[in-house]
Amino acid sequence: MKVRALPIFLSVLFSSLLLFGGWYVFQNQFVKKPITNEIATMKGVKLNDIAIARDVITLNVAFNNPDKFAEDYKRVKKIASEKSNGRAVKIEFDSPNKNLQKIWDENAFAIAEAMELHTYSKIPGVLEQIKKKHKLANVGSHMDDQYVYIYLNDGKNPYYAVLPREREVSRNG
Repeated sequence: MKVRALPIFLSVLFSSLLLFGGWYVFQNQFVKKPITNEIATMKGVKLNDIAIARDVITLNVAFNNPDKFAEDYKRVKKIASEKSNGRAVKIEFDSPNKNLQKIWDENAFAIAEAMELHTYSKIPGVLEQIKKKHKLANVGSHMDDQYVYIYLNDGKNPYYAVLPREREVSRNG
């Protein structure tokens, strides 16, 4: 009995194409496309990119309305979670301004302290201090039962941050 290499090779090639092609079509038609279509209907929200990995879906989003930021964030998270087939959803913000990122990094400790001590009422005061110190055009915060939403604006560029109210507790050992 002679084993023919060509039929075996073609069978493996065809099976691989069918498997990976089907996975690619599923990701695009049943995950990416529905998320993109629903977010496209939202005013003040622009979806820049979706990256789908095996266990997480990462969305890069630009928010344009600071007054509706918390509401829009929750809606984007809900849309992506419903279409994610059980994967975790991670939302990244399109905040390309390095100056605002630097301001946030320098002042994040005061916000983190208020979060850790559960003195959330100090956050607006800290943001006002940041606004005066760095001559920002606008700052804002909003809180719900899960997150604290932070907004900074230097007059041209926005910076958004979402901080979880309850951190995961990790144990060593």
